[in-house]
Amino acid sequence: MKELKGCGMRCSVGFLSRRELTGQSLMKEEFQRRRLAGCTSLYKKNLEGHFGCVNAIEFSNNGGEWLVSGGDDRRVLLWDMEKAIHSHSKPVKLKGEHLSNIFCLAFDSTNTKVFSGGNDEQVILHDVERRETLNVFLHIDAVYSLSVSPVNDNIFASSSDDGRVLIWDTREPPHGEPFCLASYPSAFHSVMFNPVEPRLLATANSKEGVGLWDIRKPRSSLLRYGGSMSLQSAMSVRFNSTGTQLLALRRRLPPVLYELHSRLPSFQFDNQGYFNSCTMKSCCFAGDKDQYILSGSDDFNLYMWKIPNDPEAGELVCLIS
Repeated sequence: MKELKGCGMRCSVGFLSRRELTGQSLMKEEFQRRRLAGCTSLYKKNLEGHFGCVNAIEFSNNGGEWLVSGGDDRRVLLWDMEKAIHSHSKPVKLKGEHLSNIFCLAFDSTNTKVFSGGNDEQVILHDVERRETLNVFLHIDAVYSLSVSPVNDNIFASSSDDGRVLIWDTREPPHGEPFCLASYPSAFHSVMFNPVEPRLLATANSKEGVGLWDIRKPRSSLLRYGGSMSLQSAMSVRFNSTGTQLLALRRRLPPVLYELHSRLPSFQFDNQGYFNSCTMKSCCFAGDKDQYILSGSDDFNLYMWKIPNDPEAGELVCLIS
């Protein structure tokens, strides 16, 4: 690919203009790599559409053309990202509304359906094209996290304040009894299917910490991460895109990276000023090769670290206020 320099590969406007002119399929990955590698701050724009706190956002699969958001105003909004960034276009409101705060969202693999869950003890399945509600799945307590199976869009997992991780099949009657993968006295704050080995799921529990589960062996975790700190309260967990690593966020501790089958951490990411005890937060991988990790902080900043190649603390790449 021809070397591209200057603002054309550092700002989103220049990138989109070049992409439209050249149509190069790998330009998106090159743009993202350059922006993250050379940034001291990232491009920011306010997307205004909600009437209360935004608690959950999720980009669509295969490029992030769409963004779905939800929060305290109980509405699920769908954003066309290119239009949202370069104009003042408003998001589309999906017709299904929750009765209380929305905490989690998920697209299916085709980006034609959106799942939303929250404090009203239910998961709503939305049709993206028609904006209609397709189904409602009732829980007995607040729903904190959702994950759709990477090999079957009819299967999704939910984690709840009632201490259970449930596996649902949208083809079954919504009032039917779901499959219970895990059950603890304490709340599950996060759940995610392994993107490569869908029989495996990772969870973050408020008292039991981070765990790995096999759907074929319910009620007993395969592995508890953290070694002597395995019972540390955890609020978020994510797999990388190849399913070989887990990123976890624990209360009053910095983000930590695990290899899939090792209970001891590979890296811990910290920085002066980073703290996470006051509110619930999430973490995620970033970059075209998952070479970065991101996490929020009590100081109202978003921290991004580069995953190191040697067993030292991760390098802070940028701080977003």
